[in-house]
Amino acid sequence: MSKSQINKRASAPTLAVFTIFVILCSSVAIVTFQSSEEREASTIILKSAADVIRATASQVESELNSTLESSIAAAMYDVGLKGGTRENVENYIREYMNAHIYDINASSRSTLKVVVPLCDENSLTIEWLPNGGIRARGYLDASFEHVMGPRAFGLSLRTMSRPRFERIKHVAELSAVLVAGEKNLAELERALNENYACEGLAVELKDENGIVSVTVQDIFGAQGVLVP
Repeated sequence: MSKSQINKRASAPTLAVFTIFVILCSSVAIVTFQSSEEREASTIILKSAADVIRATASQVESELNSTLESSIAAAMYDVGLKGGTRENVENYIREYMNAHIYDINASSRSTLKVVVPLCDENSLTIEWLPNGGIRARGYLDASFEHVMGPRAFGLSLRTMSRPRFERIKHVAELSAVLVAGEKNLAELERALNENYACEGLAVELKDENGIVSVTVQDIFGAQGVLVP
């Protein structure tokens, strides 16, 4: 047997081993590449899901704060027209809010689970200001969960209303103080109306046998009269 034949036979196993090694390396490279692509795709999906969660939570928070502002305005007008109390106003606000929260929880979302608890006197604080306005602040332990995993928690509520409930009484009392030292009622009435026109309030001063009555009327219908 020649030396050339011996070398050819010896190199055959080496070539086979080398070929297997190349195939294995290629397989590992393919698997590694696929795993890397899968991880990258998974990261993108999770990031997208997290963005959806943040956007949804922000939208719901904004929606509830807008609803809170509307509920305060509605309570002041509706309860004020009926001659209700502060407690009536506060109950009206929370009932108005909870009706909207029911709608939020009932909304169908295929990839999201949204749970917003109803508000009460502990989660929504209503503070009455000296001018008859309201400052409302609260926190709802809400949860937002995406089917892919990302979650978010909590909603902050905060708004301040334009004064209306008890505002008429406040303006009437203030006007009565000004009347006490004023000789020209017509000029005072003009000045008061000019001052409160932007709030939708009309002031009327009447002198009847030395007794001045102050009438402050809401252009929406509610009115209050103070006779000093």
